[in-house]
Amino acid sequence: MAETTNPTAPDPQVAKPLRFAIIGVGAGIFKLHRPGLAAIGADIVGVSDVNQEMGRRRAAELGCPFYADSHEMLLQTQPEVVSIITPHPFHAPLAIDSMRAGAHVLVEKPIAIQVAEADKMVETARETGRLLAVNYQMRHRPEIQAIHRLIQEGSLGILQHVDMVATWLRTAAYYKSGGWRGTWSGEGGGVLMNQAPHNLDLLCYFFGLPSRVVGWTRTLLHPLETEDTAQAMLEWPDGLLGSLHISTAEAGQPERLEITGTHGFIQLTKDAFVLNQFERDLREHIIISPGGFDAIGWSPATVELAKGSGDHLAVYRNLQDAIRNGAPLTASGESARMSLELANSMIYSSYKRTEVQLPLDRQKYAALLEDLKANRVLA
Repeated sequence: MAETTNPTAPDPQVAKPLRFAIIGVGAGIFKLHRPGLAAIGADIVGVSDVNQEMGRRRAAELGCPFYADSHEMLLQTQPEVVSIITPHPFHAPLAIDSMRAGAHVLVEKPIAIQVAEADKMVETARETGRLLAVNYQMRHRPEIQAIHRLIQEGSLGILQHVDMVATWLRTAAYYKSGGWRGTWSGEGGGVLMNQAPHNLDLLCYFFGLPSRVVGWTRTLLHPLETEDTAQAMLEWPDGLLGSLHISTAEAGQPERLEITGTHGFIQLTKDAFVLNQFERDLREHIIISPGGFDAIGWSPATVELAKGSGDHLAVYRNLQDAIRNGAPLTASGESARMSLELANSMIYSSYKRTEVQLPLDRQKYAALLEDLKANRVLA
């Protein structure tokens, strides 16, 4: 007699949904994570938040248990993945607890508030064999992926200079909306630890960690204890030079990124992405041009952009692919640590009025941060 199959039985070839727990579910940014969780069909098995009223409300919406204690949630639900969307100071201890409980982790940016904490997170991921991903969704934007590819392929020749400007205007109401915003204890910094991480991350994603940093941080308009404006001069090991300016206290100047090499230059704004290529490599032009002031011609080049979006859906899909199929994380903890080290270095350089040679001295920065929290340091 031939065997029959049950059409309602689960297909053994179809993987079960990943079991997620969420710490900090009451955060406003959860609204951006929710579509990503839905896109991969995540099974949310538990949520927690210090704001129990908001946490219980979100748990009811999601149809899952609420836990006032995240440790209890990890013990009771044993999730495969934990999404951490709490204020920055809690990222490191919660991520480490989650990985030691056997879960992979997706943590909001920045990875932590000081690089020594990120070191511990990365080491814990290695020890436990768990994945540590950081929510740097901008890396998934098609134009960002294209720039990364062009740099890796050497399409710009020898990299010479990068210039980045980003104004993220914020009002007093924004900082009042959360008592932890713009404080050393609550955020570990100002614009460098809240808005700038995406910009700093792109610099490190494209070029790696700089070798030298001179930074200036200022509080120009907002009544904050931390910075609302930051400026830096950067140098990379291969000789690439850079400049950076970021502020929540300025308006009118469009966000831009310009990368110059010997074979061309890239211009990226919110509205346009252009690759211009020189008619010949600048090194050759300098040698063979007969006139002392001969300009070099260039023309825009066609760049194919992959389909996709730089949003939380892309982050969750990449994380699922990494867990299920061993795909590389687009923003691993190890690579995301670089932007935090750069932010810490700019703060240290400004307050100590000195050039910083990277890697940053972890103990010296920890001491400075404690002094800043205790208001023992003048800007």
